[in-house]
Amino acid sequence: MSFKHYLLTAGYQPLRIYNFILKKLGKRPSARLRVLLYHDIAPHQEAYFKSQLCWLSKSWQFVTPQQFSGILDGALPLEHDSLLLTFDDGFLSNRGVAERILNPLKIKGIFFIVSNFSKLSKGDDWRRFVAQHIDPGLRPEDVPVSKQNMSIDDLKFLNNTGHSIGAHTANHIRLSDTLNDGLSREIVDSADYLEQKLGIKIEHFAYTFGDLSSFTPEALAIARRRFKYIHTGLRGINLQTTPLRAIRRDSCSATDSPHLLGALLEGGSDRLYRSSLKKYESWGQGEV
Repeated sequence: MSFKHYLLTAGYQPLRIYNFILKKLGKRPSARLRVLLYHDIAPHQEAYFKSQLCWLSKSWQFVTPQQFSGILDGALPLEHDSLLLTFDDGFLSNRGVAERILNPLKIKGIFFIVSNFSKLSKGDDWRRFVAQHIDPGLRPEDVPVSKQNMSIDDLKFLNNTGHSIGAHTANHIRLSDTLNDGLSREIVDSADYLEQKLGIKIEHFAYTFGDLSSFTPEALAIARRRFKYIHTGLRGINLQTTPLRAIRRDSCSATDSPHLLGALLEGGSDRLYRSSLKKYESWGQGEV
């Protein structure tokens, strides 16, 4: 555990008490809405992940993607501290987690899919794709089996069992390194492909890598014309006043301890993202 994570873990209870006092004083929203971001969850991590969800359920209420959209749109009230579950990239391990854990617990999430990754079906093509685009630090031979891609049939299973599908670019590239024509292919064409293959409407988009330096005002403008909801990787609370183009998400790991995860959800790291969120929200202000 890093020193930063050690401090966060130790600060969980003080943060919880501090937020409770702010709530009683009317200086904190009476209910909070946060979004959890996961990636690959290997089979040997599933027990840890399930225990996380059960622990979180004691203090937070999981909402469906439809409820989440309704809350942000103002059509539904936010009455409890609530969580939305999301997964990025489209790893095959996500289907196993949905079947064995999420569906029995009646928890539904959004799965953000890299469209060209979902097309792979030959040999070790998926390993080379992961090593080249998603986890550049890995050699193809070191990519674990859990990071194989979900197929279109897997995505149909998720959709048919109550989960939602979102877009996550065509090739999982850093959009800040991409020119305008490439931006449209990565952002728009990838979502159109998923819509056509799945026969559903794709309204949610999560840009890759999630930090401010991986996105640009130009990429955001294209995404806003195509999607209603745009998800970042920047931590924070989502309110009914949160711009739909600036949804905050908390990156997590299945092996995070409950108190580390709890400290993050109590806002232990939010201050580090405030300046990035302020700059991000300034992009395209006034555009329809």
